[in-house]
Order: sequence, then C-alpha cells, then structure tokens
Amino acid sequence: MMRYFLFLLFPAVAPFVTQAQEHQRYDFPITLTLHFPALATPFRNFDLNFRNIGIGIGTEVTLNHDGTWVQQLQVSWLRNRKVGHGLLAYTQMAWRPEIGDNGFTEIKAGAGYMYAFTPSPAWKATRGEWVAVGHRGKGMLALPVGIAFGTHHYQGTTRYSPFVGYQFMLLTHYNTTVPLVPMTIVQTGLSIAKQ
Repeated sequence: MMRYFLFLLFPAVAPFVTQAQEHQRYDFPITLTLHFPALATPFRNFDLNFRNIGIGIGTEVTLNHDGTWVQQLQVSWLRNRKVGHGLLAYTQMAWRPEIGDNGFTEIKAGAGYMYAFTPSPAWKATRGEWVAVGHRGKGMLALPVGIAFGTHHYQGTTRYSPFVGYQFMLLTHYNTTVPLVPMTIVQTGLSIAKQ
C-alpha cells in the first residue's frame, strides 16, 4: 500500500526550478492524468484501484482573478477488464485555495457522462430465447466529487502543476437492479500552462 502512495506522491514533489509569482491567469492548460478506477465504495480497499488504469486529457478556465475558482473539463479512457472499459467525459467546478507559497488543494464537484463497454458479449431475451447482441455498452450519467493536492512550479512563463487526487463518482442506470453504482478514481497528473 505504501509503494502505491509513494508512486502517487512523486509528481507532487518532483523537483522543478521554482520562483515566486504573483497571481496571474493561466487559462486553458493541458492536463495529463493517470487514472486508477474501481467500482467500489469510497476509501475502501485501495488495491482494487491499482488493478485498473486509465489515461485522461483535459483543460480548465479560471473563473476569478485570484485563480481560486476554476472550471475543469476532462476526457478519459478507463481500462477495466472485469466490468468493461469506459470512456468518461466530465466537467467540475473546483475551489482551489493555496497552501503555503506554491501548494494548492482542490475541492470539486460536477457532472459528466460515461460510456461503458461490456466486457463480454451481451445477451437479451427475445421471444423466449437468448440472443447475442454483441459488445454493446451503455451510457450513464456520472456525478463526480473529489479532492486533490499539488504544487505550482514556475519556469519562465510556464507553470507546471503536478497533483494527486481522489474522486468519488456515482453512476446512474448501471442496471435495473442497482440504479446507482459507486466508482472511485485515484489520480495523478501534471498540468502545464503557458501565460
């Protein structure tokens, strides 16, 4: 468990050349993220998260002068052989207060859409017989909330922001028996912005 934590903490403490900067807008950075998703209740059995991996790309726009409120947009591919791979697109509004000189934390919530592919051929009953319908998937409304921690590092006019985060997400319409399914995502990534 500790090696997973150290793996996720590494980007947040990676050495960069830093220098103090005043508040400046850094709109539309490129955010690259590694996701470790699991269909699981929050803060339970983190090993499930590290059995799956995903990648994401996103951006954000600053909503106020201080940069403490941002709107984020993320598109991700999540790999999960047990329950099916998925394509996830979501947006979140994040409150990002500063910690110390260059540190930050985020509390965020939003909405999105996940298209999950079936891991094996799907079947449906038609006229009393089971008929294969292929590898169809299903679309689900996603309601994510999360926290993140990171640091801002400045090099010239470029800002590098490594971070680690944790998302809890409710997925709707997973099946008729269970209308809401919990999903957790451990994240690590890097946001690169030019002024």
